Amino acid sequence: MTKKRIKATRYMESKIMCDRNEGLYLKSNPNGELFSQGRYPTKILPSDLPEWYVYGYMYKHHGYISAKGVRQLIYVPNYAFDNHLHKDDLLFISYDAEIVPYESERGFKWYKNYDEVLSGYLIVKFVEAAKKYSDYNTEDIEKEIERKREFYYERNPDRHA
Repeated sequence: MTKKRIKATRYMESKIMCDRNEGLYLKSNPNGELFSQGRYPTKILPSDLPEWYVYGYMYKHHGYISAKGVRQLIYVPNYAFDNHLHKDDLLFISYDAEIVPYESERGFKWYKNYDEVLSGYLIVKFVEAAKKYSDYNTEDIEKEIERKREFYYERNPDRHA
């Protein structure tokens, strides 16, 4: 058996397709092979991926994202809604360049030079993996995640885990 080339930072279980009659739908490989960057079919199976790939729901379907080689992370918690924990939070990930904040024409703060954006509970899983496999200092992000958790449970005491 030959060694498979695993170079992408993201592998998805399915690919988003568009059809004039059906609209948007997900297409999976019948053999369970993954799509590199969510677009390109590969011969890679989930079992072929190294342990630093984190499984989760991103970009409207399930897949794996690499926690190795992370250069920078920026966590943006959303405190506007208190009825869910991390659903509207964002984690900007860069593998190559420094993430640069900027203000849009409408006055919104956003970022340039990021490679991926995660939301939901996958943020917590990814930060833990990035700490382990990228030796990235996640201390500030972990503190902010804990602050967000406290905020959520303070407003939703009946949901305390």
